[in-house]
Amino acid sequence: MRRWGANLGVDLRARKGELLDQINTPDEEADSTGLSADDWLRRCAIESLLMEIFKGEELFWQRRGGQKWLFECDANTAYFQTIAIARRRKCSIMCLWEGDTLLEHPNDIRSHIYSFFKELFTAETRGGVSLSEDFWSAADRASDSENVELTIPFSLKEVARAIASIKAGSASGPDCLLVVFFQKF
Repeated sequence: MRRWGANLGVDLRARKGELLDQINTPDEEADSTGLSADDWLRRCAIESLLMEIFKGEELFWQRRGGQKWLFECDANTAYFQTIAIARRRKCSIMCLWEGDTLLEHPNDIRSHIYSFFKELFTAETRGGVSLSEDFWSAADRASDSENVELTIPFSLKEVARAIASIKAGSASGPDCLLVVFFQKF
């Protein structure tokens, strides 16, 4: 049985190699002389066959990994411990640059991240850029009564109503925070 399974893999690898060779030839022609419409269609057909093989391989490895996980994850095995440690390492920040300084101690990294986000979410105005007094003509400027109306502070109810009216699944803004973040917090 083992040899039969191994032979299936050899045939599949050979077929994949043939398809990769067949797809490289039109790619080289496209770089030098260009391809006709029929050549492009042939290339696309080869590419779709190749994608089927790749999907099959991915499914095989996904199922094989799942079987191993099912058999060994419930037991406190070395395999399970390795997976857990790798996941923890992948999700942690070991070092961080602050300008020219490398931060490696967890407390330094934590305080740097905290101060970054604290500064990012402060309500203080950031200095620097401002418009000159004569940027707009007198007719284009807001009147004193309009200015008073525009500078009235927002009420919490207005802000809550505006945030609740945004579709929760919409794309994040330039700050990379999803709308759900603002609706929840």
